[in-house]
Amino acid sequence: MRVKINAIAKIVGTEELIIIPITRNGDFILALNFYEDVEGGRLARFVLVYDKYGEIDYMETIIRGDKIIVTAEGIEEDFKKISNFIKIDKYLRSNRIPLFVNISVLKDTNINERGVKGFINYVAKFGRIDTTKVRDVVQLTIEENI
Repeated sequence: MRVKINAIAKIVGTEELIIIPITRNGDFILALNFYEDVEGGRLARFVLVYDKYGEIDYMETIIRGDKIIVTAEGIEEDFKKISNFIKIDKYLRSNRIPLFVNISVLKDTNINERGVKGFINYVAKFGRIDTTKVRDVVQLTIEENI
């Protein structure tokens, strides 16, 4: 996946979510998140996390951060690669993904957040994800426009 980050970006909100890290490029982590798009939903989406202090490893992680929208190429191809290793029934078809900055790694979560409920719905239907199966399945390229 190739992600383009503009030098000037607008924070569009704050979100709490559970991520499954897939790959890392410097301080950026490409992760998988399941989002409750409708009640009981489990829409898979890619998220990018700016992990400035190296707090995130390759395990399920609960984070809260400020959200910026960035553009990405190769999303559909990368979902096809990942779906060879884990069950994905629906995924977000878009050339835009959220980038989370100013993150906090949390121990507990608010289960009413859509980025958390989607993960809970996924686990209830398909079981927990073995994170080693998706590690480095896709590549991440970052293009920062200054």
